[in-house]
Amino acid sequence: MMVVVAGDGSGDYTSLQAAIDAVQGGSRAPDVVLVKAGIYRERVVVNKSNLRIVGEGRDTTVLTYSACAKDPDENGEERGTFLSFTLIVTGDQVEVENLTIRNDAGDGRQVGQAVAVYAAGDRGIWRNCRMIAHQDTLFCGPTMPKVEDFIAPRGGVSECVPSVGDSPLTRGRQYFEKCWIAGDVDFIFGPYRCWFEECTLWMNVRGGWYTAANTPREQPYGMVFHRCRLTGECEEGAAKLGRPWRKYARTLFLACDMDACVSPQGFEDWNEERKITDRCGEYGTMGVRADQTPRHPKQKRMTDAENSAVNIPEVLGGYDQWRPDRPAVTWYLCGDSTMADYGPERYPMMGWGQKLPGLLEEPVFVQNCAVNGRSSKSFIDEKRLEHIAWCLRPGDKLIISFSHNDEKADPLRGTTPDGTFPAYLTRYVETALTYQAEPILATPIARRYFDQQGVLQPTHGAYPAAIRRLAKERGLRLADLEKGTMDLFRQAGVEGTKEIFCFLPHGTENYPEGAADNSHLQEKGAACVAGLFLRLLKEAGKEDRDQTEKADSAADLSFLLDQEDSILK
Repeated sequence: MMVVVAGDGSGDYTSLQAAIDAVQGGSRAPDVVLVKAGIYRERVVVNKSNLRIVGEGRDTTVLTYSACAKDPDENGEERGTFLSFTLIVTGDQVEVENLTIRNDAGDGRQVGQAVAVYAAGDRGIWRNCRMIAHQDTLFCGPTMPKVEDFIAPRGGVSECVPSVGDSPLTRGRQYFEKCWIAGDVDFIFGPYRCWFEECTLWMNVRGGWYTAANTPREQPYGMVFHRCRLTGECEEGAAKLGRPWRKYARTLFLACDMDACVSPQGFEDWNEERKITDRCGEYGTMGVRADQTPRHPKQKRMTDAENSAVNIPEVLGGYDQWRPDRPAVTWYLCGDSTMADYGPERYPMMGWGQKLPGLLEEPVFVQNCAVNGRSSKSFIDEKRLEHIAWCLRPGDKLIISFSHNDEKADPLRGTTPDGTFPAYLTRYVETALTYQAEPILATPIARRYFDQQGVLQPTHGAYPAAIRRLAKERGLRLADLEKGTMDLFRQAGVEGTKEIFCFLPHGTENYPEGAADNSHLQEKGAACVAGLFLRLLKEAGKEDRDQTEKADSAADLSFLLDQEDSILK
């Protein structure tokens, strides 16, 4: 599922919270919420798991709210730190990208703590985000009963503890990559295991402490900052690396660049009870503060061997061997109704893309963006390709299959096989290559069109040839579904193909009047074509051979002979 948030009404929803509430979940691939550029003033609770939130641009897509610890509750008492968030994530496996999250309540000396991000779930991923506040910008830790009550009924699945101050052993893990995090007092804090990769930590003019960990005693790791840059606008030496919120704080800075705003002392004790120990340390510091000689005497000066033992699998891997630095490959499907997903109200009609996920081994994801009635032109005109482009990452695949609607004499959809059609297809190819994804072309599936002599006839004119020509010119992999499906349909014959296409008798559920559809597939046919696609992809060479082994038996028509669902997973 992919939905678009746009404040101007041009998307599916005008607020991020409305989009989160609407997402159903349940599929293997993460649901995707795209947020168009704009300022969204709202407090958001992300209580769904397996979700990806992607902004149009980090600096232009801003989620902001003004809440602080000193805000009164219904009894006139201060709400406190943990009810001051702009964004709280209580779901697991949530990715947030290209977004600014801000708490604009103001200086902590006047308003107290004001949290921008409350990361409460497990396996949270934050890429290219800005998190902006003053005191306590980013909290990584579980919820508490008062937080659960505050966000009810949007609870989520995050762990809940009586108190996060003296936190028990926690399961939560968070990964931050190329994020920009700004604040002053203890502005990255909490008990979770966190890895910060190539992030910028920005100290506001007030100065203070970058971190305040309260790692549980039994937990071997807390916060690890790797190849990060520590800077800011405070006076020279006014930024401390951190202080222990509780006495077992575990914070490491590895190969980080620290400029003059960082105190030569590095870490600092909180008080007589909460002091720096060798659970806090540095290795390979660069920049003005590369000389660690005057550092806090109790902090760890890590050796080469100790540094090499600290890595993402060790810190975040856990029971499931999580590797957030290796994003799963996603296949994005661009096409029409023959490829699209259908809901249960249309069963047994299915597009072949709907059956593709069941033939691929994890952790490959499929985002089926194909839509009924679209052509190569209208898909782009509706900005669907643009939305996919926001999500593309190196190694992803963009699968492009159009023709059925390009052939129509419709100014909003029609293209010419020797002119505008290949020009539009080229835009898909260039989009994929721009983001280091692989473009894969597929000719359209054949229609069920037999002449009076029972001979299957091609119906797509010169469009498949245009696709083949473009694939050859650009050196792209091609799945020639027109040729492949014509071979299969000839084998099945006039009657056998009725079990591939949506030929349904009267009284069929969802089709009380029956159906005789020569273009759209039913479930068995969709599975057959999905298997054929993977087989053709394998024959086209390159990688993915391990992904196509399951498809070898899926592209035959044995089910037509024995009436068994042998190709269904």
